[in-house]
Amino acid sequence: MLTIRSFVLKTKEQRAAEKALMDKSPLKTLTLEDFLESERHKLTGKLTPVTPETFAKWKAERMDKKQAEDQARLAKEATGRAMFEKGDWDASGDEDDEDEEDDVDEDNDAFNYEKLRQETEAIREKNEAERIAKLGGGAVTNGNNGSAATDPDLEEPDEIGAP
Repeated sequence: MLTIRSFVLKTKEQRAAEKALMDKSPLKTLTLEDFLESERHKLTGKLTPVTPETFAKWKAERMDKKQAEDQARLAKEATGRAMFEKGDWDASGDEDDEDEEDDVDEDNDAFNYEKLRQETEAIREKNEAERIAKLGGGAVTNGNNGSAATDPDLEEPDEIGAP
């Protein structure tokens, strides 16, 4: 590929003229403060000047608004697991009502988890006793919960060293 380069040759007078134009340019002489001040004068309407006090007030309001938006977003995105881990799974959100709800649960048994756990444990023990009874053997008392087990291998020998 062929690249053509072009050069513009300038005389000393042309370079001096360009330099003089750049020195007189508003971009070269205008400071940032002057630019901001000129733009501020172009604004119309009732405006609040920015002071440390007004800025602090604005910042506090902004942070409060941002925090409220974050909480609303989290509440909207909350899944069952997130709500449970957070401890916010109670729909009423009122701690005073918990005592009343406990009384209702005891009467209703619909959400009585302790009673459900006890019933499940009793069913498991019954099934285990039936399974052991099907295997055959004498009844042996289990030291853990006092239930009878009928596994002959669990019986202790009469003498030490006797099979």
